[in-house]
Amino acid sequence: MKYASLYIGGITTIFVGLVYLFREPVMHLFSSDSSVSSIGIYFVAAMLISALFNGFTGLFTSVFQAIGQGMPTMVMSVTQGVLYIPVIVILHCLFRLHGVVWSMTVTEVITCLMGILLFILLHEKMKG
Repeated sequence: MKYASLYIGGITTIFVGLVYLFREPVMHLFSSDSSVSSIGIYFVAAMLISALFNGFTGLFTSVFQAIGQGMPTMVMSVTQGVLYIPVIVILHCLFRLHGVVWSMTVTEVITCLMGILLFILLHEKMKG
């Protein structure tokens, strides 16, 4: 688990960093309109932050599944899938477009925190 976390953290950080550094040229490949590019660059930044948490979310889900822990696996999958829609709606109501842009990131952070909590509980259960 420790090595997988280090690899996920390292690889994700490198790729997120590279995409972040080159986000403007990449966006200009898709549109030359400055208003489209500016919102796209903003959206990419939010998605990149989301990606930092997504790798760990996948790790927790995979570990739970690999060791036959059906309930934590289900909780992780349901949290990630079902939570996204209410988060979009709530954040849209509160922050309009900014809420929609950041909804994926908020969902991934919540799901990752859920994975950490479930992993700690499982680890304590296995020790005792």
